[in-house]
Amino acid sequence: MKRRNRQDVSFVLIGGGSEIPRLRAMIADKGVEAFVSFAGRVPDDELAAYLSTADVCVAPDPKNPMNDKSTMNKVLEYMAYARPVVLFDLTEGRRSAADAALYARPNDPIDFAEQILKLLDSPSLRTQLGEIGRHRIEQKLNWEGEKKTLLAAYDAALK
Repeated sequence: MKRRNRQDVSFVLIGGGSEIPRLRAMIADKGVEAFVSFAGRVPDDELAAYLSTADVCVAPDPKNPMNDKSTMNKVLEYMAYARPVVLFDLTEGRRSAADAALYARPNDPIDFAEQILKLLDSPSLRTQLGEIGRHRIEQKLNWEGEKKTLLAAYDAALK
């Protein structure tokens, strides 16, 4: 955002972990502290408030053997709140989000930023992707549908 001289964007990083000190240092080093805040771990009701007001949500999990085959809960939460998502092109991420997301080339932070900018610059695309995501959660990625698949898998495994 700094390269494009965007003054209309702010980021909130939610959660904790061992990388927070490194992220704080990186943000200070790049001189973008005015645009990034750290919420830390937040209770569900506070998380709902953040997600309800977000224009774009991101899942910057890099491509590696674990992430490529894992469903990131945050992606599903973003979709449940009808928020568009940017993530790296991961096998399971694409299966989960499908057409509700924009996908950056794996582990390419410049392309990741470009996808965020594409959404920031297009309210109609944000709305479209958000609606697709919410529909996927309601129609496909919910317990009523998934439990049938899981029970069928158990049935097949136990035969």
